[in-house]
Amino acid sequence: MASTNKTDFSSDPRMTLNEQTGKWSYVGEEGVSYEYDENVGAWFPMYDEKLMQAQASVYAVEGVEETVEVKPKEKKKRAATYDVTDPEVQQKKLKREPPKKPVTSVYVTGIPPDATVEELKTTFSKCGVIMEDLETGEPKIKIYRDENGVSKGDALVSYFKEESVPLAVDLLDEAELRPGESSTKMNVQKAVFKEKEPVEKKKSTTGKLKAKKKIQQLQRKFDWVEEEGGKKQEKFSKIVILKNMYTQEELDTDPTLLLELKEDVREECEKLGEVTNVILYDKSPGGVISVRYKEKESADACIALMDKRFFGGRQISAEVFDGKTKYEKSGGKQTEEDEEAERLRLERYAKWLEEGGNDGDKTP
Repeated sequence: MASTNKTDFSSDPRMTLNEQTGKWSYVGEEGVSYEYDENVGAWFPMYDEKLMQAQASVYAVEGVEETVEVKPKEKKKRAATYDVTDPEVQQKKLKREPPKKPVTSVYVTGIPPDATVEELKTTFSKCGVIMEDLETGEPKIKIYRDENGVSKGDALVSYFKEESVPLAVDLLDEAELRPGESSTKMNVQKAVFKEKEPVEKKKSTTGKLKAKKKIQQLQRKFDWVEEEGGKKQEKFSKIVILKNMYTQEELDTDPTLLLELKEDVREECEKLGEVTNVILYDKSPGGVISVRYKEKESADACIALMDKRFFGGRQISAEVFDGKTKYEKSGGKQTEEDEEAERLRLERYAKWLEEGGNDGDKTP
């Protein structure tokens, strides 16, 4: 099976690299496509309209129009048609099996003797949020040991969501816990539990409240991961960062360059789609300009067109905003040094205007 190490994706025939977005994806056994999110370090299912239609068609009934609204009929009281005291009826009731609990754990074998809980958490959390112990708050990862405390080479990893189990089996089975070390190849399977004898337990209100609180905490954590990999990532994917567009010396020499650059970049980038904002970060090194598009497809096209292109005699780079790097520009909270630099720039601009503002030497 495939390793979760990003450097190994290119050697895995199941993995596909999207040239425009730079993201890796693959199709699981159930036909669900997954995409690897570098910011979160985990795989997420990609739901699209075709997939939803394909799933819906499985449950479609021939001759039934799905769009027809069916109003619920009023229930009518009906007389019992069987005797509830009949031993045969009672026996059928006893044979009804209770609903099975969802399996949220995977059983892992082949782990090295010195493997730690933290090491397993780092690897397996890429497939979902790990469940936490209600008492200690530690991850629910159990490494089985003998009476002397020596690892037996197997472990149980419990997730918060049932959906993480098939993903972990698909990605981590036969993967190396420590990439590059063949002796750490693991076997990952869905855990199978034996039914325990029912034990009468005293009701504990405190225990229930503690469990409920812990579940709420994990749910918030899961929601945060979904948000990070979803809405925020979608917003960042529409912002293109252009670098090496200018030098600080050029900005100091030509006071009008700041406005001219923004207009030139907007005009060029609008050929690929609607641009909502262009910002020149003159307080950050590297000649940075950001371009925000209305649609992600336009941003992808901009990166494909602008990256490695030459602009003003320099080779520029174009990439999607990572959502983390902080860029600075004039107009924000300024220090005394910033204010002095701004004052000098305005003085040079005024002097340049007095000299006629021609296309000759613009140096004050």
